Amino acid sequence: MKIIVRIALFLLVLAALVAGSLRAGWVGFLTQEHRDWAFIESVGGMRVSLDDRALKVDCDVSGIRKVTKDPTLMNSGIGVRRLKCQREGGVLRLSVITSVIEKGMTASCGGVDLSDDAKGDYAVEYLDPDGTTHALGTITLQ
Repeated sequence: MKIIVRIALFLLVLAALVAGSLRAGWVGFLTQEHRDWAFIESVGGMRVSLDDRALKVDCDVSGIRKVTKDPTLMNSGIGVRRLKCQREGGVLRLSVITSVIEKGMTASCGGVDLSDDAKGDYAVEYLDPDGTTHALGTITLQ
């Protein structure tokens, strides 16, 4: 029995160190989730646009406002932990990672700095956890 308690304490300390190194709170670290397209649509959808060399991503995971669809789900306790952008050739793939909301987090996705990317046309897609993609549009970097 003592060994089980020691192992449990060790795992708690290890989790605290990992969470601290990631500058995340316990709850947020443990509840982060890569959201699928069905979730994005249920909270009002997603729209992308270009502002100079920044990709603006309009999405509100609270479900309070319509972006491209009427929301069917409201969330008062989750926020956007991060917006991931994977670049593969001429394609930008976005993913929204949410968690229980913590100090400093918002329900909005924000954007992606594209200042280091080459000029040209890019397709923008949403990437589901299972690898399925959903077209969001195209942008042209000048």
